[in-house]
Amino acid sequence: MKTIEQSLDQLEEDGHILVEGALSPEETEHIRGRINHAREMGWADGLNQVGNMWFDTLLDREPETFAPLVGHPGVRPYLEGMMGKQCQLRSLRIHINPGAYLQEWHLDFYGYWEEKREAAKSRLTVPPISINSTFYFQDNGPGLGHLKYVKNGHRMEPPHLYPVDRPKFEAWCEAQEHDIVYPKAGDCVIFLSHIPHQGAKERDDMERSNVVCHYQLTPMHEGARYVSQPRGYKWTFPFAMRDRR
Repeated sequence: MKTIEQSLDQLEEDGHILVEGALSPEETEHIRGRINHAREMGWADGLNQVGNMWFDTLLDREPETFAPLVGHPGVRPYLEGMMGKQCQLRSLRIHINPGAYLQEWHLDFYGYWEEKREAAKSRLTVPPISINSTFYFQDNGPGLGHLKYVKNGHRMEPPHLYPVDRPKFEAWCEAQEHDIVYPKAGDCVIFLSHIPHQGAKERDDMERSNVVCHYQLTPMHEGARYVSQPRGYKWTFPFAMRDRR
């Protein structure tokens, strides 16, 4: 068994870690059911061309179900060990992949490298950093589904990002060496939000859903390029406030 410090070292070294059994079986089953309920109620905010359905409102609709995932005890030691009380929830997004699904290669924090360059121009500016935690509610595995990272992708600025040339960027990602992980139901992956990654289903009939919590260490200005919009300040600091609702 790795210690928390060893896992934090791995997160910095590899850009990602897998936390097995972050949720109890009872939590996993309950949340999976509520995600499916949200789909039945038609609460999805969209379904894109690669097969990803997303929900941005469930934290507000069902805080009793989804608020406990923010700074959840199963991942708190890792988030707090990296970000302390400055750890702020940026957004909570839920995904369902109802059919065939091959996610495009992407970064959650697209603006990381340009924000880092901008920060270097000012004496007091601290470059923003963001960490993603994603809880899984079905078993992934060879022949089922996976999550893939560009190996050491958090250490090097990908080409073709500024501006984004998606075909060239995706070709670059495909040509790199990859780390592949297979989260199981109840597991959580934690990774630096600027590492290129890609989720996929290898069986179109596989049920697949997850909950993504994006955290930021330093608030970002509205022009910072990110995949989601920030929630603001109220109740978003899980380790500095007792009442998260």
